[in-house]
Amino acid sequence: MIAREDTPGVKRLVGYVTESVAGMVDSVVVREELGRRLPSYMVPAAVVVMDVLPLTVNGKLDVRALPAPEYGDAQRYRAPQSAAEEILAGIFAQVLGVERVGVDDSFFDLGGDSLSVMRVLAAVNNAFGTNLAVRTVFDAPSVSGLNEQVQNYTSAQEAVSELYAAVHGRGATEVHAGDLTLDKFIDAETLAGATTVPGPVTEARTVLLTGATGFLGRYLALEWLERMERAGGKLVCLVRAKSDEDARQRLEKTFDSGDAQLLRHFQELAADHLEVLAGDKGQANMGVDQQTWQRLAETVDLIVDSAAHVNGFLPYSEVFASNVVGTAELIRLALTTRLKPFTYVSTADVGRQIEPASFTEDADIRSISPTRVVDNSPTNGYGNSKWAGEVLLREANDLCGLPVAVFRSGMILADTTYTGQLHMSDMVTRTVLSVVATGVAPTSFFQLDDAGNRQPTHFNGLPVEFVAEAITTLGAQVTDGFETYHVMNPHDDDGIGPDQYVDWVIEAGYPIERVDDFGEWFQRLETGLRALTEPQRQNSLLEMVLQRDSNELKAPPPPRERTPSTDRFRAAVQQAQIGPTNDIPHVTAPIIIQYITNLQQLGLL
Repeated sequence: MIAREDTPGVKRLVGYVTESVAGMVDSVVVREELGRRLPSYMVPAAVVVMDVLPLTVNGKLDVRALPAPEYGDAQRYRAPQSAAEEILAGIFAQVLGVERVGVDDSFFDLGGDSLSVMRVLAAVNNAFGTNLAVRTVFDAPSVSGLNEQVQNYTSAQEAVSELYAAVHGRGATEVHAGDLTLDKFIDAETLAGATTVPGPVTEARTVLLTGATGFLGRYLALEWLERMERAGGKLVCLVRAKSDEDARQRLEKTFDSGDAQLLRHFQELAADHLEVLAGDKGQANMGVDQQTWQRLAETVDLIVDSAAHVNGFLPYSEVFASNVVGTAELIRLALTTRLKPFTYVSTADVGRQIEPASFTEDADIRSISPTRVVDNSPTNGYGNSKWAGEVLLREANDLCGLPVAVFRSGMILADTTYTGQLHMSDMVTRTVLSVVATGVAPTSFFQLDDAGNRQPTHFNGLPVEFVAEAITTLGAQVTDGFETYHVMNPHDDDGIGPDQYVDWVIEAGYPIERVDDFGEWFQRLETGLRALTEPQRQNSLLEMVLQRDSNELKAPPPPRERTPSTDRFRAAVQQAQIGPTNDIPHVTAPIIIQYITNLQQLGLL
């Protein structure tokens, strides 16, 4: 596989494969298989099948003699029919540097890859006012397919906008817990029947999980599969895809992410204890047909809702459909046929608009946060959407005693048990990659004290496998009442933060130069990041760096906020003997070094 520049300024990965018998290898099948096995940024834009690879006189691969791939298929060209298709075809052509694009042409067959897909997506969202996710282009790579996604999104948003206005009012700058009543989301018949349906079973044997393809979600899936193996039960995962088969493949690809042992463990458990359904909690009936929905209502014993549109920059109204309406749809399922205990993965960001002393595990969210500000500040929309989900669950618990366990999670760190498992978009991953790849770090990421010494800081993070074990173990125990847990690192005085992380990296033998002047470090960081490969830049701090003026930049003061009380969570962890120490762990050097090992395995360091 090599990077070719067949169009000036546009580099694409191209794969070359040989066949011993003509017609044996299908380039489309090869590319699809690579898409299932490799990270998206390593999937080639095209695959060329050859009899033999060209060699130089010295017996080495003759890269210059490798033929250029043929992007697209002129034999089946079909012109755009609508204005929307014309716009989409124009975007494809501009980004990919091709002359014409038919409505059936696949973006990837035309030479697109995981890097150029970001440019296409930005252009599409700008042109149509949508907020389509990257996954959309992979699921619908043709002009006609993407046009259908745009139209579906637009129609759905219109309906959600009406519901949002009915709940909170149009253009609201404040929203209220009192706005969020169940009757605005769930039909009267279901609500009336919820007070008389049978209560929950004592031991769950069929569990419905949303968000299984997410970073935390895959570990929740693994934890529940292990429990279902012991109980002889079944885990049902709801995954966004075109079909149940595609949904299962997408989930399995999540586990085929760098550690063969992890994939094998998943496959062994999944063979007898997993059902995967194509669906979306943000759609009516969760995107499944009525027969399937009714079957789930009759057979599911417990619901685990970890799916969410996590984007720190989208406003509340933009994540309302997926994060609020979707949770309400799951509550409807939980109230139908019999009560189903509900595990809800919330966020520490819920506390951003709450007085620290009031933000406890015992308080009713409606009392401590009756009103929320709606603005464009970072995480405002996401935090508000999770607050709304908690309010709706409180309403459901009041209505009929629905058992609920809420887990407000802080930063989730890399796995220490399997390799290659990283949340590529989080700040720790981006920071570790950026520091190690450029070889420079500041003496401190924060202001020094008056004596010129580093000030102790604490970073609120926990390893993903610990978080998943805690949520699964404690969530399974809740068969009545309403429990809230702060899944956060309470060791505020341990002094373990980003500066200590760099110390550990240096102690492990990685060449990092500490720079005293913060502004100088920032300028050198930017220079170093610009020189990295495109996949490295995509997963680094470069985008954030470019938004800052390095000439006037100074180190920020160290954070002084204390971690909210975790007394209930810590006591529950100790009692249930969760984690290797039966306690909430500190961040340690092996966790941070694991980031480097994983990034190396993924080819990013």
